Formats: sequence, C-alpha cells, structure tokens
Amino acid sequence: MMWQREFGSHQMKSFDYIIVAIFVFFCIGILSQNAIAFIAVGVFIVFAVIYRIYDKEIVKKLHLKNPKKTIKLFPGDEAKMTLELENRSIFPLINGEMNLQTGSAVKAYAHVKDEESYWKTIYLLLSILRRKKTIIELPVRAEHRGVAKINNITLSFPHLFNYDQATLKFTQFYYTEYVVLPELLPVQGAEAVFHMMPGSGYATFSPFEDIQSPRGTRDYSFSDPFHRINWNASVKTQQLQTNVYEKMVDRSFVFIVNVGQDNHLNMAVFNRNLEKLLSRAAYLCHYATEKDVPYEIFLNTRKPGKVPYIHLPEGEGQLHYGHALEMLARVHKQSMIVPFNQMLHRLGKHFYKPKTVVVIGEVPSGAAEIIDTWKQARHSVYHISDADEEAIVRPLTRGGGMSDAK
Repeated sequence: MMWQREFGSHQMKSFDYIIVAIFVFFCIGILSQNAIAFIAVGVFIVFAVIYRIYDKEIVKKLHLKNPKKTIKLFPGDEAKMTLELENRSIFPLINGEMNLQTGSAVKAYAHVKDEESYWKTIYLLLSILRRKKTIIELPVRAEHRGVAKINNITLSFPHLFNYDQATLKFTQFYYTEYVVLPELLPVQGAEAVFHMMPGSGYATFSPFEDIQSPRGTRDYSFSDPFHRINWNASVKTQQLQTNVYEKMVDRSFVFIVNVGQDNHLNMAVFNRNLEKLLSRAAYLCHYATEKDVPYEIFLNTRKPGKVPYIHLPEGEGQLHYGHALEMLARVHKQSMIVPFNQMLHRLGKHFYKPKTVVVIGEVPSGAAEIIDTWKQARHSVYHISDADEEAIVRPLTRGGGMSDAK
C-alpha cells in the first residue's frame, strides 16, 4: 500500500459516537415503537458506511507518481522538483497541507521553514478535487556536493466527516534524487602527469615497444639485446638482423584519493579539506576527458563486496566523466574509511602495466615505502597535497617527499 493512515484519538471517538448513536436510537425505536427513531438509525447507518468508505478510499485511491530518475546539478544550478498526485476517489481532498523533507544538498527557498536543520522540511498548501490530478513544481537550487533524496512525505487535510485532521504518510521509497556534483577546483601543472608509458596507443617516438606488434627488422647493433635477433631474417640476408617493434604510448591516469587523515589518537578520520580534495579530483577528470585520456579512480571509503573500497574502472569520454563526477558526489562524510596503506597494498597487485599515478590528499607514514616499490615497476607517481592553498601537481620523490618540479 502506498499510503498509511495515521489515526488520531478524535477520529476513533467520532466513529464510536456514531455506533453508540445507532444503538441508542435503535433501542428507543424498539421500546417506543417510534418511526422517527428508526429513521435516525437509518441515517446514522448510512453516515457510518460513508464514513468507512471515505477512510478507505483516501488511503487506497490516492496515487503519487514515483519515477526512478537522477537529476544531476552543479552547485548554484537551479531545477524544478516535480510531484504528481492523482486523487482517484469520489471524495475531494481540500484545504490540506503537504510536508516533505530533502537533504541539505538542495534547497527550495520559498517553502523551507527551518533554515538550520540538515533535513530541509518543505510545507505546501494542497487541494485535490475528486478524480483529478495535480502537479506540484517547486524551484530548487543546488547548495553543495552531495545527494538529496525526498523523505517523510505526509499529507494532512480536514476530515470531511469529523472535526479532526486526516494524516497520510507515504510508505514507499521515493526514487527521484538530486545529485549535486563537485565543483571543479583548478590544479596547476596538471599537464605534468601526461607521461609516455607503455600501453595500447601507437606513437612515432616512445621509449616503449609492443613486442606483440613487430614492424620489421634492421641490421644488428652491438647495443641490441641478444634475444631480439631474428634468426630467420639473418639467414636470408647473411647478416644479423634485429626485430623492430611498434612504439607504444599510454597516457592513462590513476587518481587515488585519500579521504582520511590521521589525528592525534592515531585514528583515521575524514580530511577537513575533503570537499577540496574531491573538487580537485573532479578537475583532473575533466582535464583528462578534454585530452581524450583514459583514467580510473580509487577512494578509500568502505563499501560492501570483495573490493572494500570505491573504484571506478578505467574509461574515457563524456559518459565516463559523468560516472566519475557522480561517484565523487556520492562520497558521504559518515562512511567508514579504509586504511590508506591497506588500499595501496592491494592496488599494487592491480597494476599489470606501468601507470601514471596521482595521489590526492595526505600521504601517511608507511605509504612512501609502498609507492617506492611502484616506481621500481616504472610507475610515475605525483602528489597533490591537501595543505596547499593553490593545488600543484608535484612528483612524489623517493621516501614520500615532493619535488619542487612542476
């Protein structure tokens, strides 16, 4: 059932009074043989039946359209919150009030009474005629990064057959949600993370080659490795020949966001600059999308499953960019944090080819040793500190320090 009726004490008493009146007039009619008493009994019975039909119909025949959709906004954007109600009953609902709550990520300024609460309660005057639809459109504005869902939808209106208020509570989950994407905070030196690494794209000049894609042979040079000699070609030409392979370049990124920081109790808590970190990650995603470069993202917030942290697999293009922004928008400050070093240890096994890695946020003690092993496997590692007023990409040197090179 879509709605649940909340009964007040006066409503129960009103119906009890009707039953008592029917019994009293029936007794009077029997004892006095008065026809008027029986007429009164009939009137009260009809009233009681209509009363019960009304109570059932306002619950069963009021329909709220519940579409499954996600509305994405940037902070400051405006949109319309649309609610469609249909009264399929023969009874009108007049002079009522509709209450609902939304998260703080969006705000309907004209209808919010409590400005300070996390859940913004919206109050609306509402009347729905019998067998009619009504569409409510509320202008809302995106306030800050996050997800705003609509909760605690209730309808209150005067009961047609007593002096009390009839209150209906929406029992289903309302699926429409508003996702406020993180704003883009520029990162200086973002182009520094574009390093040529082994991968799937062909290039004219690159220090890396794809041994699965031979391009031909050339005369052997004393600096060539012995295993690259093509013996078949050497026999035909009577000179040693060396295999030549296609040059490869891979500019794919790995963005690793450390949402936590260590406090004086040596416990992981959310970074005080969390919003800036996520906004800088969003900017790097935007930058990579403009350059048509694939990327993937890791965040050390816990989620259920075999992989305990958030991971967006590698991809590129506008669709992938939209998925990245939505993932960053859904990071909740009350989530549990995966220890950053634990996540880095698992990531080392995930990288099957050299990558360009950008660490965003705090680099805790112990992480530098793990990152140093990545460098030995030809990974380029950069860092964006959460302490910088103007975020700058710097190479992460051995031992976890940052180079001054930009």
